[in-house]
Amino acid sequence: MERRTSIEAPTQLLVEGNDQRNFFEAFAAHFGLHDVQVRSFGGVDELRGFLAGFVRMPGFATVRGLGVVRDAEGSAADAFRSVRPALENAGLAPPPASGRFGGGAPKTGVLILPDGEGPGMLETLLCRTFAGLEIDRCIESFFACVEALPETAVRTPDKARFRLSGDPPGPAPFRRRGGDEGRLEPRPRGFRPRARLPGGAHAPPPA
Repeated sequence: MERRTSIEAPTQLLVEGNDQRNFFEAFAAHFGLHDVQVRSFGGVDELRGFLAGFVRMPGFATVRGLGVVRDAEGSAADAFRSVRPALENAGLAPPPASGRFGGGAPKTGVLILPDGEGPGMLETLLCRTFAGLEIDRCIESFFACVEALPETAVRTPDKARFRLSGDPPGPAPFRRRGGDEGRLEPRPRGFRPRARLPGGAHAPPPA
């Protein structure tokens, strides 16, 4: 869990871990979403405690929109159910489903990656941006070779697939930057933000 910092924007996005924080910070910078502040709540087991402290932070009354993002892992339904009690414990109204906002103030939304329905994670969504390209076929061949070895398995194949992809050509608006942190940086592809989020921020239309 990251250290507490002051509330500096009317839209707060709470995400699972540093990879998601790096991605959504790059996403917000790419689209010029200056009124969105992204922070990591740590691991999924830390969300309840993080929210309980977050709503008591100075300046929370200025927050108009709050989003919580986490990976589905094995089940999007189970992941969504795990977020609801954490929100309720903090006095926040949970939405009826992933990708929706609940009532109350601030308006609170939940997004379960990759799509609110199936299993997976952020990297599952990112891998879809180069699916079917030559780099994808090369990675498939590599995985087939590795998994054919005795007593060898890839624990998180989508994370591994995305790290192996480097900076694939195609419509992906982000790339992984080199270095120990493996931060994600924006790569312009002509996207335009349209929809408005609670708190005045814009969000791009779905692809």
